Amino acid sequence: FPADLDFGYTDTALWFKLELDWDAALIDDGTPYLLEIGPPKPTNDVFVWLLDEYGDVQESMHMHNNQTEHHPREVRTLPGGFVVRLEPGVDSTVYIRATSFRNFHVPLTLWSETAFKRNEAQGILIMGLFYGTIGIMILYNLFLYLTVRDRNYLYYVAYAAAVLLVYLGINGHMVFLDLNDNYFMRHLSGASVALLSLTRLQFTRSFLDIDSYNRALGRIFGLLIPIAAVLLLLAVIPEDFGLFQGSSLIFSFFAIAAIIYAMVDGVVRGHALAKLYLLVTLIGEVGVIVGFATLVLGILPHNWFTDNALFLGLMAETVLFSFALAWRVRLLEGEKQQALREKARLESEIQQFQQAEQQLKQSQNRLHQILEHSDLSLVALNEAGYITFASHGFCSLLGLNKAELQEAEFVTLLADSSGEEQFVLGNLTGQDDDSDLAMTIDSLALQGRDAEIVVRGQLAQIGVEDAFYLLVLNDPRYEEGSGDPLLAFRMMAQARDRLGSVSKQLQSLEPLLIDAAPRARRELQEVFEKLNSLTANGTDSPTSHSLKSRLIETMRLAVECWEMYTGKTKVELAQESKLWAIVIDNGRLRTRTLDRYLGEESFPKRPRWRQVARTGYFVLAAIKDKQNLPAETREALKYSLLELQALTSGERS
Repeated sequence: FPADLDFGYTDTALWFKLELDWDAALIDDGTPYLLEIGPPKPTNDVFVWLLDEYGDVQESMHMHNNQTEHHPREVRTLPGGFVVRLEPGVDSTVYIRATSFRNFHVPLTLWSETAFKRNEAQGILIMGLFYGTIGIMILYNLFLYLTVRDRNYLYYVAYAAAVLLVYLGINGHMVFLDLNDNYFMRHLSGASVALLSLTRLQFTRSFLDIDSYNRALGRIFGLLIPIAAVLLLLAVIPEDFGLFQGSSLIFSFFAIAAIIYAMVDGVVRGHALAKLYLLVTLIGEVGVIVGFATLVLGILPHNWFTDNALFLGLMAETVLFSFALAWRVRLLEGEKQQALREKARLESEIQQFQQAEQQLKQSQNRLHQILEHSDLSLVALNEAGYITFASHGFCSLLGLNKAELQEAEFVTLLADSSGEEQFVLGNLTGQDDDSDLAMTIDSLALQGRDAEIVVRGQLAQIGVEDAFYLLVLNDPRYEEGSGDPLLAFRMMAQARDRLGSVSKQLQSLEPLLIDAAPRARRELQEVFEKLNSLTANGTDSPTSHSLKSRLIETMRLAVECWEMYTGKTKVELAQESKLWAIVIDNGRLRTRTLDRYLGEESFPKRPRWRQVARTGYFVLAAIKDKQNLPAETREALKYSLLELQALTSGERS
């Protein structure tokens, strides 16, 4: 026979006529011979007629992949093609009619029974290797699912079973299941293709955890999976396969496109699981492409490897997916342990912050009690110009009670806002962050309850981080030349900003600031000078380049996340966080102070890094439930905050 009968891609029925001239020795020997059509088997129907030397039909048979009834002359074989038993001297002419919907390649081989069995044994060994490997993977991963209860293993088992059914159907091996129901066999073969699409979509969605990082793509998979289930029903229920074949062909393009996009999207986002999934898929797709090019398109030459490339690729992919699941478990376990360590570290930091906050509250309460009973006329203002504290002396001076002054806007107490001092007091939010505000007010007109009061005093910014403004009016000790009590407050704030570890020592000096300001100032001055010699990076020194870059990056990411996830502006961020002042410039609301942290040109010399960090954490808290957008910017903000925390850890110790 010709070694290779390849007719290309055609759906035309082809006829073959074989004239057999038997040797007399073969006739006398009586040894049967076998005519093999394939492999690969023609994918549709094969009709065979055996004629004697007079042209009379001795036998006729109809063979196809999913037949359940077999002719006595037909030999059932696992690895080969369609095999017909010939009788030497009786069968003189053989007619064959075959059809196929793929590349028409029909090898014809005449075997002695001994040679055929020897060749069949090798094929059975290879088929057994494939079926055994897939079967072991199914049982092994089913056992793992029952052990760890991870649904990915169950989806993998379903996918591997679908691969096994597809292999059985394409090669006609379902006949060896001995299901003597032609209707059931025919529909089971068709349903295996739909089941393969359904299980692969579900496995891909679960393995990559698509819904966690791309909800839109997750919804697409959520739509494709029910469609695949409907196609599965179409393959099982109707008698006619026309509707199923057309629908499944169109659906397969959408399913493949969705799976490819999911892999590429995951790789672009930097997901390690997506990279692993893509690598395994590429290995399997090499076999699929080679098999398709050989069996369907007829581009590649036929040999054992190209004819079996499709199944070798499916086997390799199925096995590698099992290893990928094991690697996924180890990866997730490592991430879990890292998350637990990070959680423990954060809990430790939170505990430290809570302890520090408690100590600070105790210190503030002591200072507040002292100031409550002081005759000094003191008033503290925040950056927005609102009164946060008013001493008993200040309330008595104006004839107002504390309830009336609490959280009142200080500008409402000014009787005349035309002077420079009055303008500064009414516009604290517009002051420069690069230098402390300090000024002497010789004449300040305040509106008391009964009359206008003209006083003198001093205004100063206290501290850099969590700064506030302190106004001292008619201080008798200052007028007697005993010194400026504001200096003591300011040095204390600077010392706290420089070295938090000595905060307890500084807190012990707070009562002296009121009762004995000159002596306290001298003692604090000595501490301040020692701190200068101990710390080379005080608040007056320029900000390091790395910290400056990190603050700018953190603020930019915070604003970008806020605008991306909430659709709101910087002004709304300042309003809702209550961390940044808002000013009116040319009739428009602006965040002038916040904007200074967005670029190097306008960056303040003494930045308030805590305020930047609080802004970042406020944004993360505001967007924690918004998962509908890509997470790259949010993750970058988290990383930037951790870097900022590392850079400033020494300043908080």
